[in-house]
Order: sequence, then C-alpha cells, then structure tokens
Amino acid sequence: MSEGVSNKKRSLEWGFIFAGTALVALTYYLFLKPNEIMTPGLGGVAILVSYLLPLSLGLIYFLLNIPLFLLGYRFVGRQFVIRSLVGMISLSVFLYLFEFLPGWQQPIVGTILGGVISGGGIALVLLGGGTTGGVDIASVVISKVWPAFTIGRCMMAINSLIVIASWLTTDALHSVYTLISIFIAGKTIDVCYSRWLGKGGDRSTEVKSAS
Repeated sequence: MSEGVSNKKRSLEWGFIFAGTALVALTYYLFLKPNEIMTPGLGGVAILVSYLLPLSLGLIYFLLNIPLFLLGYRFVGRQFVIRSLVGMISLSVFLYLFEFLPGWQQPIVGTILGGVISGGGIALVLLGGGTTGGVDIASVVISKVWPAFTIGRCMMAINSLIVIASWLTTDALHSVYTLISIFIAGKTIDVCYSRWLGKGGDRSTEVKSAS
C-alpha cells in the first residue's frame, strides 16, 4: 500500500472515531437522558462502586478503566489502546459540547432511536480501530479471545448485567427501557460493523489492522 493511500485510510479511520463519538453523545442528550434511559457501561459500574467506597465518581471511573486499557494493550495492541483513549476523550468533549441540546421526551421512540443511533456510532468507532473505553474495550477483548462472541453480544451481556445490578437504585420501568435499548444497540453494532467491513461478521479484522 502506497504512503498516500495509507495516510488517506488512516485519516478516514480517525474520522470514523470522531463521527462515531459525536453520534453517541448526540444520542445521549436527544434520546436517552430526557427519557431517563440509563447509560450503562463502566459508568454504571462506577456509580454502584461509589455507594460502597468513599471516593469520587471520576476517580472510580478512571481506576476501573486502567485494567481494561491494559487488557486492550495485551490482547489487541498499542494502536488500539491509543485510539480507544482518543475515543474516550473525544466522547467526553462531545458530551460537554452538546450539553445545551434539548431532548425529546418520548420513552418508546427514545428507546428505539437511542439504541439504533448509539449502536451505529459505536460501530463507526470500532471501524476506526478504537472504542469509547470501558465496556467497549472489554467486549473487543472477549470477542478476540473467544470469536464465537460478537462485540455486540458481549456489550449486550455485560451492560444487561450492570443494569440488572443497578435495579436497586432505579425503577423497573426505566430499567426495562434501558435493557431494550441495549439489545437494539448491540444488534445494530453487529449488523453495521459486519456489513461495513464486508467480512460477513468477522469482528476482529478491523481492530487487528489498528494494532
């Protein structure tokens, strides 16, 4: 591959990461937050841990991410970790920039569109060879070690366990909305990622190329 083509491919991959994280942030403010649909993932784990330990939520989230990034480096590669770190920072920046956006209070529509659009956004980030950190990293690592588990299925399983564990701090109805949104997002990730790659569901091809 010539240097020009390689640079163009690399620029496109970074573009996927930034576009994907922007979509995830938009989805949060437009559909998830206004309908009280929980944001699962490592943030949910950090909230649960904060009930047990007298530490700040930000510190807990940072500490929980450390072993996941180390696992990502060990099983996927240095470029994957760098792109995941950029993806996590990019998502944080977009969440800050889009904070002013008004939301759409319609739980059923929010559940469906929130799942589809956030799933598509995460698929774009994965296509760029990165993740948004947290559970995304764990899902990529599990999928790489045990290929029978797709990235979307791993995310569905891990996030569902987190939501079930958080039922102690939220009402059942919004937990159900969250579980449905997680399922839709997971299926969207698998469908979009495999189709965009054109590999018929080969989950690890693009992440490997970034390592």
